[in-house]
Amino acid sequence: MTADTVQAPPPFDPVRYTRQASRAFSRGRTRFRDVFVDVYTAVLALGTIGALAVGLVLALREQVAQAWNVGSGRTLVAPPSFSLPDGAAAAVLVFAALAAVMVIARKLGPAAVSGPEGYWWLGLPLERRPMVAGRLVRHLLQVWAGTSLLYLPFGFVMDLETSVRGQVLAAATFGAGAVCAVLLAGLQQARPALQAAAERRRGMLPGLLVLVLLSLVTVRVAAGSWALAVGGLGVTVALGLLVFSRLDRIPGRELIRGGAVSGHTGAAVYLMDLNEIGRALSAEPDGVASPRAARWYARGGRTPFGALLRADTAAFLRTRGLWVRPVLVLAVLVVVLLAGGAQPPLVQLGMIAVAVFAAVPALGAVARRTAIMPGLDMLLPLSVSVVKLSRMALPAVALALWAAVLCAVLVLLGAGDPSLIALGALAGVGFGASAVRGAYRVQPDWTAPPIDTPFGPMPSAQAGSMVRGFDTTLLAMVPLLLGLFLGYVPGVLLLAQAGFSAVCVLVVVYSHPGKHQVQ
Repeated sequence: MTADTVQAPPPFDPVRYTRQASRAFSRGRTRFRDVFVDVYTAVLALGTIGALAVGLVLALREQVAQAWNVGSGRTLVAPPSFSLPDGAAAAVLVFAALAAVMVIARKLGPAAVSGPEGYWWLGLPLERRPMVAGRLVRHLLQVWAGTSLLYLPFGFVMDLETSVRGQVLAAATFGAGAVCAVLLAGLQQARPALQAAAERRRGMLPGLLVLVLLSLVTVRVAAGSWALAVGGLGVTVALGLLVFSRLDRIPGRELIRGGAVSGHTGAAVYLMDLNEIGRALSAEPDGVASPRAARWYARGGRTPFGALLRADTAAFLRTRGLWVRPVLVLAVLVVVLLAGGAQPPLVQLGMIAVAVFAAVPALGAVARRTAIMPGLDMLLPLSVSVVKLSRMALPAVALALWAAVLCAVLVLLGAGDPSLIALGALAGVGFGASAVRGAYRVQPDWTAPPIDTPFGPMPSAQAGSMVRGFDTTLLAMVPLLLGLFLGYVPGVLLLAQAGFSAVCVLVVVYSHPGKHQVQ
């Protein structure tokens, strides 16, 4: 047999082979009745969600329209004297959403393989692009569909004068912008892993500029500009071609890492564990070098509580990225208050409440890490209440400072007198207690009978577990919002704020761990 007659082996696609084998295995063990029940349940859940969303949009649109048309009413933050372009507040919110999509997509991959796929496939002498391209395309379609649907309720509330056709076109454009954000994360994934942190930050600037452009395009498309919508689609297609041409450059370690984070996050969402979702999406637990924290920890402590407080302080100062979310939330809130015009007081108070709920959990990162193994706290020569008090000290100080800065900015913008700063600092103590309370969230009892809901069966204790932390945040926020609405702080309100924050601290200190935690 000559060399010319020898045929080369046919190309082998492990992804297609594994998918076909899995489909054949599942098809032989699946009954039609089970498939029908699953489809019926999914359709019923989607129909319920759609009905609730439509009713919420119609109700909010009427109420917000009535409140927004209050022309000469008092506002917490008056619009600036200089003119701002129309839709500036909406553009800021759209940009913040697109930036959040890019950050989350970078943590999840977006190109990724599971652990078995990575260890079995990536070592083979095969082309890597077909292994990840199909999954990436499905993820992009899901991102486009999900973000487009999520944009519609907020679009109708933010711009009440736009037609339904314009809102649908803007939603589709926003979905394309979210796809661009995922593709930009894919470009970052294909870069060399040995780049310095400063180089990686500089590499993100072009992507952020693209997101700024797409946020402005989304706002203008709501007015019916088809040309801008086509331009945004063109940018998406160009980025897609660029990313798919570089899929073979993504290191195998990065693909496995993305698959591990995606699997961890998916399991946490399935189990409805908010703390585990935060741990899955958080950065690696390698802290930053802090000589000041090292010196503080090296001094030791005369008492067990002093030593534990020093250890918690060192861990808090060395944790990476604690202040990123609170600072960004504060900046976005100020820009929206300034660019949104003369909003009614209730609308501005709602924005402040959302900002507080978004910023508080970020500063409980250290407590969430220690809450993974609560049995270790029992080994300390201290009571559980004293241990929680130590965990609460630094978050309370940090959030008191953050709330005081927030109130100081609002005072400078004309929301009231300087006494609001003291009110904010007292409220921050309660916010710090809420961050620790949410970190020590009780695990649900999966052995108890579930409760039937329109969205499927739900554990009986999960609702209370998910609310844990948000309840005390709302409690500490009530006097603060009342003081902002009044514009000044009576003595009784200051005492009430101190009492509410003290109650939040006592609730955390004297609350016992759930019966399903390690004792």
